[in-house]
Amino acid sequence: MTLIRPATQPDERSVYDLITALMGFPLDPGAFHDVFVRNLHSANVLYYVAESDGAVVGFGSLHIELQLHHVGLAGEIQELVVHKTVRSKGVGAELVSRLEDEAEGRGCVSIEVTTRKRWVDAQRFYERVGFKNTHVNFTKALITQDLS
Repeated sequence: MTLIRPATQPDERSVYDLITALMGFPLDPGAFHDVFVRNLHSANVLYYVAESDGAVVGFGSLHIELQLHHVGLAGEIQELVVHKTVRSKGVGAELVSRLEDEAEGRGCVSIEVTTRKRWVDAQRFYERVGFKNTHVNFTKALITQDLS
């Protein structure tokens, strides 16, 4: 059974491992820590983990902000990752459902997510859980970093 719960400080290492596995390269642990802790204490950022048999096997973040073009609150799933050993077992869908419930409960008029072009499986997943491909996203690196 999978438990979806708010992330806490002790989850940081597990979340770091999931995010770096997803990205395919290490992130600066100190900088990661600073962002993780700051967002844990932000009223506009929600972090959730999926836990199975006492281990964190998934992570999702929801960032909520007022947006003029929505004339209201909008939620954005900025990170969603499930450990490769439990993919296709409903964990990702459970995380998305929880984030959707939180967004709706906080008065968001919409929820959106962006994924990399090359992550075709992720695109199919988001379509299966009800998202529509309605935008084109452009990114410009301001520091040297692989954004492919």
